[in-house]
Amino acid sequence: MVENLDLLAAKMAQKIVKEDSGAKELDNLVTKTLGVLQENGVYACLLFLFSRSDREEVRARGIRNALLETLNHAPLKTLQLSLPGDSKTWTWEFVSKQLLEDVKLFDDLDALFLVKELYEQTLIYARYGAKAAKVESKGTR
Repeated sequence: MVENLDLLAAKMAQKIVKEDSGAKELDNLVTKTLGVLQENGVYACLLFLFSRSDREEVRARGIRNALLETLNHAPLKTLQLSLPGDSKTWTWEFVSKQLLEDVKLFDDLDALFLVKELYEQTLIYARYGAKAAKVESKGTR
């Protein structure tokens, strides 16, 4: 059971990087996502990731699923922010309804800022992880 939020951010960032083979493209999308999160907040960040299509869709799904999975880990689980089901059932309509109406994440500013900070740290670690993967892939050629 992970209780340290920084450790949770690091583990989720590793998951994002490990599940994606295109380090350059991942770095680019994570950087864009981080910018949306920092400028517009959690809701806009998730909406941005759900709105990706074509080349970015699979990569965006991996990022958003990792971010949403953090809500199901301790200590966030004690805040009752968990999403039911698994990532295969997490459509935009479902996630939006859960976060706005059922979990009411946006009604609790403390929880919202905690989630934003966790997402930000996760994306920062994923960005550095993708950059490290780019350097490693150049060195092995």
